[in-house]
Amino acid sequence: MPKESGWRIKLTKTVRDFSGSPFPKGSVLKAQMSPEGKLKVDGAQHLMLHPHEWEPVLTEEDLRRLLNG
Repeated sequence: MPKESGWRIKLTKTVRDFSGSPFPKGSVLKAQMSPEGKLKVDGAQHLMLHPHEWEPVLTEEDLRRLLNG
């Protein structure tokens, strides 16, 4: 099974990507770290998040990986 990269995050406020698509507060999304050092949401058009706009989330899959080593 390939190792999944990226983080799961939960938005702490509603944000919009470059095209104006809304991402509501509380949404859990997959994101990657950009070369600029900001978090970029997968599947969004130019949505770079600032630290106050998100928090990390542990998924059930993350917990299983942690518990199984």
